[in-house]
Amino acid sequence: MNTKSRALLALVGLVVTLGLIYAASASVVKSAGSTAALRDDKFARAERLVFYRLKPGEEMRVKVPSDAEELRVVTHLMLPEGTTYGPERQYQYGLKVLLRGPDQVLLDKPLFTRTRQSKAQPQEDGTWLQESAFATDPNVQVTDEREFLVRLPPPPRPEPAVIYLKPAGIHGTLLVRVYVRTQRRLPLLSSQRAADLRAEERVERTTFLPFEKLSAQTRHKLTEEKWERLSAEGEAGTDYFIEPVYRTPFRLPLVEVAESAQERLGAGSAVALNVTGPAQAVLWLWSTTPDTEGGTPTPAGPVTVRALGSTGAERTWDLPALSSGAPVSHVLDVPEGLHTLSIHNAGKEDLRYTVEGPAGAWLAPEELRPTAQPDARIAWLPDTRRTEAFVTGPGCATLDLELDADMDSAGRLLRLDARRLGVTGAADEKASNMLLTVLDARGKVMDQTRMEVAAQPATFESADLPRTPGQLLPCAEARAAAANAGTGEVTDRPMPVSVPTSARVFLPAGARKVRVHTSKPTAVFLSTFLEPQGGLAGLAPYLDEGLQGVRWRNAPLDRRTWYPLRPANVTELTRRGARMELLSQVRLEPEGLETVSAPSGTTVVLEPLGSPDTQEVLEPVQGAADATRALSTLLTPGRAVRTHFDARSPSRPELRLSLEGAEGLGSEVEVVLDGEPVHRWTLRATRASELLPPMPPGEHEVMLRTTVEGLTATLNRPPVAGSGLGARTVYRMNGEGLSVPVRKPGPGAVTVNIVVYTQQPESGPQQRLAVTLDNGQPHRRSGVLLPRVTRAARVLPLPASSRAPATPAGRPQARWYARTVSVTLGEDLAPGLHHVRVVPQGLGDSPLWTRFFMFGHESSEQPTQEWNRTGWELEDSL
Repeated sequence: MNTKSRALLALVGLVVTLGLIYAASASVVKSAGSTAALRDDKFARAERLVFYRLKPGEEMRVKVPSDAEELRVVTHLMLPEGTTYGPERQYQYGLKVLLRGPDQVLLDKPLFTRTRQSKAQPQEDGTWLQESAFATDPNVQVTDEREFLVRLPPPPRPEPAVIYLKPAGIHGTLLVRVYVRTQRRLPLLSSQRAADLRAEERVERTTFLPFEKLSAQTRHKLTEEKWERLSAEGEAGTDYFIEPVYRTPFRLPLVEVAESAQERLGAGSAVALNVTGPAQAVLWLWSTTPDTEGGTPTPAGPVTVRALGSTGAERTWDLPALSSGAPVSHVLDVPEGLHTLSIHNAGKEDLRYTVEGPAGAWLAPEELRPTAQPDARIAWLPDTRRTEAFVTGPGCATLDLELDADMDSAGRLLRLDARRLGVTGAADEKASNMLLTVLDARGKVMDQTRMEVAAQPATFESADLPRTPGQLLPCAEARAAAANAGTGEVTDRPMPVSVPTSARVFLPAGARKVRVHTSKPTAVFLSTFLEPQGGLAGLAPYLDEGLQGVRWRNAPLDRRTWYPLRPANVTELTRRGARMELLSQVRLEPEGLETVSAPSGTTVVLEPLGSPDTQEVLEPVQGAADATRALSTLLTPGRAVRTHFDARSPSRPELRLSLEGAEGLGSEVEVVLDGEPVHRWTLRATRASELLPPMPPGEHEVMLRTTVEGLTATLNRPPVAGSGLGARTVYRMNGEGLSVPVRKPGPGAVTVNIVVYTQQPESGPQQRLAVTLDNGQPHRRSGVLLPRVTRAARVLPLPASSRAPATPAGRPQARWYARTVSVTLGEDLAPGLHHVRVVPQGLGDSPLWTRFFMFGHESSEQPTQEWNRTGWELEDSL
């Protein structure tokens, strides 16, 4: 083999060798980056410490040195099996410390703290690459470390002294290590920076506060201390048990905890996002519910998304249930215009969500909007408003409201909005009974009234109220059975509340104090009425312009009608934890959610005071619901109408005729009954009446026969079927208006209907009716809880006509259009005589004719459960 061949062969061998080395290196790198390698590296970098394990009811003994001044008890909480991770979740637990000498107890002190979990970088197999504390078994959940500092009685102490440690109020297993502080200084070789780092680690394990926020004296003390571990007394496996725990310096930033709390979509609750379309949003949903023992995922959801527009148009997306795992995305195309996107979790498990969309499409106040380009993709969040409220119930103080002795009648109007706390939506969940007591200046009871606060959960409202294990609500007594149930979680999550039950009450003259108490924990908001100049006015961007059939709910107002009141015992309530904040989301909702009972009783025709001119009109009867019975039939030549003739009618049949123009005068007209002529005459006037011969009783077919054009007639007999004509008396109304007496027979509401006849069916923006009740000072009932209050003076728009035109008697060619306005005299008005005055506005000098009638409502014993923004009756509520 020549030199050239040997060189080529050596080159090939070198290339092959380098290739093998590269492949081996790549394999090593790939292996090092595998999940198993990363997990091994996680354990290698963690500090392994052995803790004593204490289950509920167990205790451990530690002998205390005679010169010990302080003990440092390092703890972790091992959560119950099945607990899932949530970065915003917090847990409360305690430790009972008992220091006992030879013949006496030297110290007996319970200690409590809060903790959480810190995890990051989740893996497909459900593990995490970054954890503050973890065990060998990935299914074991361990919280972040927390420390208790126990200051001992100063020496000399009776010897020997033994300290007993026992879990207090835990839901899981407590892991404990005990250290004692010695008098020795830090070695000279230890740098100050190392001491500072050690002190910072201790602070992180003790509290949420950063090291820099502590005082200089506290930082110096932590830096100079030296601690030694103490061992438990007894035999391992009998007197105590141990558990290894791996710990790292990793801590989850608090800002991440806050953002995670905003992603929660609780079971049965909903979020409302206000946006302006057209826009395309992406809804991400995921579940953190653990799998069942058989490996089958527990489904969460389903979820319903609804887009409610400013015109009342709706669009709905029904999204299926989902299992735990990776987030699932859904594209939502929001139509053009203002919309509220409501996302409702209809399932029984909590979900996580986020909605991403263009920054320019998110409708929110300036203080919430980020500084981003309009087309930048951001997370849309609900606009949540906070309202102060106070809790009353068993174990809580009564709400005491003091009243001014010099207040006027408007000041005696009190509004109560009550919500039950902690509702679950269970079918057998009971309502809360509220008792309202009114006292005079001597403390004597003037009035008492009750109402029920329903337990129906509210989807868009909650309460900002911290939870504590065993006592979930203020005023609720702790149950012994709850001490060993659950996980001990005390996360400051919004608490579910019921839909508001609202009532108004006019306090009697002489009232000086109001007391409110309930049978179950209930949040109560008290307010008083003050009518603003110019009416209600909203704040940008929640304005009412352009809204049709919808209204803003919980939006901030520039001018309001109801102003909050604080109880006189607010200091006591706050001290006992009964002060809270209601969280309400701003959103669009359909108008007309308030309901009133259906009309009942006999319709009563009302006559105005004085002697106004009258006129009879013939108006089509609107079916069986119309209070007026059909008395006449409209006839046109050549068209047969089936008519009823009653033998009991005292008068002969009569035709009232109207002819357009005089060209047809002298022509003959014939009445045909069941195909046979019964009467014939000659037209001699354009307006005339003609008596017909007696007709046989029963139903007959009647027809006019003539060659004249433009002739119409009315027969004073009702039709068998269809829209007959009813005769009604109407009254002329000039610019000064009319006053109508209305007798209210009882406490129930009555509705007065004002029917105005005009020559045009359309409505104008300035066409209104000013309505005043009892000269603005109506007599009201006092001490009675009411669903709503009747306004004493109001200006109402006159709507367009929605009925077939009426015809004035003797003028069949004329057309009058009925336009109806309803005014309800509510349950707050006392029974008896009231006067309703009606004055037209913006209707010009054209003749106006009107009529009045009223009907009653069934008396409602239950207050309304729907929020009324103005507190007045429905015809002018917003």
